[in-house]
Amino acid sequence: MGAGKPKQFTRPPPKKKPQKSSVLESVDDFQDAADYEESAGGKHRVGDPVKSGRAFVRAFDVYDKGLSKHPSSFDLAYNKARLQLEISQHENILEHIGVEMLDWLQLTLESHRYALKLSGDNPDVLFNTAQVLSSLAEGLSGDDRSDEAVPLLHEALELLSSCLSKQEMMYEQHQLDFPDTEEGGVPLDPDEKPAPTEDTDMQDEQSAVVEVPISASDLLDTVHASLSALITLVPLADQPGLQNLGEMAQTLTESKAPDYIKLVPAEEQDRARFSIALDRAGFIAAFANAQFEFQIIELQTYVERLETFNIPGKEADATALNTEAEARTELVLASLDRFGESSDLPAMLCWKQMSLSQDLYTQTTKLSTEDAQERRAETYKAKGDLELLRHRVANVPKADLSDGVRKSAKTLIQNAQTYYKGAVSHAKVSGDKDVEEEAQQRWDLAKTIAAMMYGGDQPAVEPDTLMEALQGCVDEGFVSEQLAQAMMQGSFASGS
Repeated sequence: MGAGKPKQFTRPPPKKKPQKSSVLESVDDFQDAADYEESAGGKHRVGDPVKSGRAFVRAFDVYDKGLSKHPSSFDLAYNKARLQLEISQHENILEHIGVEMLDWLQLTLESHRYALKLSGDNPDVLFNTAQVLSSLAEGLSGDDRSDEAVPLLHEALELLSSCLSKQEMMYEQHQLDFPDTEEGGVPLDPDEKPAPTEDTDMQDEQSAVVEVPISASDLLDTVHASLSALITLVPLADQPGLQNLGEMAQTLTESKAPDYIKLVPAEEQDRARFSIALDRAGFIAAFANAQFEFQIIELQTYVERLETFNIPGKEADATALNTEAEARTELVLASLDRFGESSDLPAMLCWKQMSLSQDLYTQTTKLSTEDAQERRAETYKAKGDLELLRHRVANVPKADLSDGVRKSAKTLIQNAQTYYKGAVSHAKVSGDKDVEEEAQQRWDLAKTIAAMMYGGDQPAVEPDTLMEALQGCVDEGFVSEQLAQAMMQGSFASGS
């Protein structure tokens, strides 16, 4: 899961071009100058990422100069860190800045740790630091560096717990100070008594920090971020640590979140319940996968756990449909890991799960929502991956499969080509170069498999490119090692 939207201060846009950096003196001078460059960067972000990147680099230069002059300025430290986090979500801009994603996230983490030293109980910087830690952990785990990712995720969860506690206190205090406000008004703890107030002198009042009131939506955002971190951590955890993670998720979804949902406006509560239900289903699926791999539960129990995706309204939500499809595909991959391509593989059960996954992806491609359109290229690539996996299962020699399933193998590899072609087309439209490149490689791989197994012309593909695609599909479980070995040897025998 990627980082959520960074928490940030509400700041009016700069009204005029600030002074030159040589005459900047106060914290406000530096912040106004940085705001000006940020505004320029944001203006060009979509149309001209090169200009955008240059403007953001200038903003960082202002922040660095400001912090060298005012090292204790939380405002400058926080906003520098916040901008780094925002840019990490725009790889096209980062590409022009010239720093690799993992390196950028490391720099972003350093900036957040600096801001935390200046204000360790600020909920926004606690939340954002946890987001950076989670994103960095995801990147490291995807780079086969899980041993480095695990402590980062534990730290993220600790920070989010602190953030939630602070947010609860601030929310309660706001309700006590402004009991007649329309939003909220329901105490989190009905037995809690109002905190005593103390008089302050004029000097204290003038130097007081004005904090933006915490809303119920902020509380739910922190729950969501916590569950996302837990979902990322579960596959990396050892068996003794699973129980604690399960208890944490249960507290968040069954105790904290329901109380917070009661605090949001009535017209927003259904959507909030849906989001938490989807978070819960995603965690239960990841937890069941881990339990199955540790042989704590059997496959039928795993299948039953996925029924938590039966959430009313999911058919209109691309994220829900794709999340369930991915979970059912993971069940099949876990079954192949445990049973291998032997007669013990519950092939028909796996086939049913893959068919359900493909149906879910197809439903996503038919949606016209913004979310569905944004993930269209990824969805088509996932459909291609799934057809490769179905092709693998259909060719398991000793599997208890019907003749119809086995005869569908040629069609499945043709379908994979069609879906990868669709992914390439949609990725070109959306400008997603990473998806376009990977889908193109896998499209060529599917063509090569089809030619080797069922006849036809071999596509003209660079051997290194083909090997990269093949290795990726073997690592992810979509292509068997036996088929990969046969391809590398330049020969293939059906069923080998």
